[in-house]
Amino acid sequence: MATTLSLRRLWTIYKRTAVTRALSKREMANIQLAFYSGARGVLKVFAHLIEHGDYEELHETINRHGRQIERMRSRRPGAKGH
Repeated sequence: MATTLSLRRLWTIYKRTAVTRALSKREMANIQLAFYSGARGVLKVFAHLIEHGDYEELHETINRHGRQIERMRSRRPGAKGH
């Protein structure tokens, strides 16, 4: 069964792994805005690749970044990278 990640789920993962201290509501709102702005930018790039028929580059980009996301998700808090 494949896991489908929504932007909301990705935000939850990001927030859980990236936010290590108590933040004000304003700081959290700014972080969330930056996250969603970045996601919107990524989707625009993907749309551009699709519009130009560059499916190979699209798949390579998704796979490359997917591996990076999986590495970040699988890291335990406090674990050091090698």
